Amino acid sequence: MVKDLYSRIDDESVTKGDKLPIVEEFYSIQGEGFHAGKPAYFIRVGGCDIACHFCDTKISWNPRLHALISIEEIVDKVMTTAAKSVVVTGGEPAMYDLTKLTRLIKSASIESFIETSGAYPLT
Repeated sequence: MVKDLYSRIDDESVTKGDKLPIVEEFYSIQGEGFHAGKPAYFIRVGGCDIACHFCDTKISWNPRLHALISIEEIVDKVMTTAAKSVVVTGGEPAMYDLTKLTRLIKSASIESFIETSGAYPLT
């Protein structure tokens, strides 16, 4: 079934929130919404079973195409920048338990924003 290709990875490290399939990470300027124009560190998570027809990042849909990166490594990269905010986007990041990631970001006094379709509860 095609939808299964885009469902979350059932690896224990992912299920526990210790790792995420990462499409890309970069420091840039928020281009839309309330925080448009503000610098932010972007974390694009792989995996999306929503498959919106208007999606501009279809490469993110299949999480198996992207490396599993530890939460600590992700946050270490954030800390090498001047970021005061982090945008977690996708794919559909709410498919995963983001508790550990967002707690580590918050402990560094950095705000986090989750870009989601709303199909899953936030963690």
